[in-house]
Amino acid sequence: MKANVISGLLTLIFCLLPFMQNAYAVTGSRYPDSKAPYLGVYRWSIGVNGGVVGNEAFARWMGLKVVWGEDFMPSDQWVNNIEGGEWQLAPWAAWKTVSRGAKMIFSVPMLPGSWDRSGIAEGSGVKEPVSLQDGAKGVYDSHFKRLAENLIKAGLGDSILRLGWEFNGGWYSWRASDDPSAFAAYWKQIVKTMRAVPGGQNLRFCWNPALGWLSFPAEKAWPGDDYVDYVGLDVYDESWTPGTYPIPSNAKPQMIDAIHRKVWNDVILNGDHGLKFWSVFASQHHKPFAIPEWGVSDRADGHGGMDDPFFIRKMYDFIHDPSNHIYFDCYFDVQAGDGHHQLSTGVSGKEKTEFPKSALLFQKLFGKQSGGSKE
Repeated sequence: MKANVISGLLTLIFCLLPFMQNAYAVTGSRYPDSKAPYLGVYRWSIGVNGGVVGNEAFARWMGLKVVWGEDFMPSDQWVNNIEGGEWQLAPWAAWKTVSRGAKMIFSVPMLPGSWDRSGIAEGSGVKEPVSLQDGAKGVYDSHFKRLAENLIKAGLGDSILRLGWEFNGGWYSWRASDDPSAFAAYWKQIVKTMRAVPGGQNLRFCWNPALGWLSFPAEKAWPGDDYVDYVGLDVYDESWTPGTYPIPSNAKPQMIDAIHRKVWNDVILNGDHGLKFWSVFASQHHKPFAIPEWGVSDRADGHGGMDDPFFIRKMYDFIHDPSNHIYFDCYFDVQAGDGHHQLSTGVSGKEKTEFPKSALLFQKLFGKQSGGSKE
């Protein structure tokens, strides 16, 4: 009798488990911990304004003791770059050791070399073509095994890895539009390889398309729930929708405000594969959501929103809405070649921003950021 009752209860629990998980994913509080969302920043990789120095200057500008770090591994070589070079890992490891609550987010290329996939330009394996299909077969497993080993050896074995970020765009060698299933299979191969390294179970993997439909529906490259820890999305105040950007040169403040609102509502939040779409997608797959790159934008072609405090406010509201389950967000605080985004005053504290109203509001809102960054 007792065995039958226990068996019945177990059956009931297993039947209800999917519904219980879904309910948590939709209605649960911020997860995976109560201190989320965490604030991060990208301030270039190296140089007088980059890396640890740039990160700490940004934290000071924000009035915070710790801001998570973000960095990009160069894609020109496997060795010393994609595999994790000491030149890059050692400074971050030292920073993490003395910075309470610090964590690293690394953007990891999935293929080396130029856009045409012709391979690396010099060194071992020069001009050997690379492909997602070969990656899916395990051809490049040794490189990712070494990456895991190097991260763990450096004390960065709890890092978050953005493998093949923005794969739904057409600008990287690991673009997935021509074979989404190969991208997904290769992603799984990398994750299995890195988790198999002793200590690799603490690494976390962020599957990270860019905002919008772009070259194909990114969900077609989903590798499966077991191989993803966070769903990420890169979001910039940019639009190519008619009637939005470029903002007319003679536009009055009321018109500029209306355009900013239209971009937010019709493109960024509710547009095809916008924030709302991916927030729901993450919940359906029981994953925390993240925004690993975001920023206001001044583009040479005019398709950025310029100084747009409305965008800053709406991003803050979205990030801090518990129903979106945001785990971390990273502001892209640099003057990149394809667009300017910098809000801070840099390492010197004297750099001028193109976005003074946005910078002031960002400091005010995100300076209150939770996540233990003031500890």
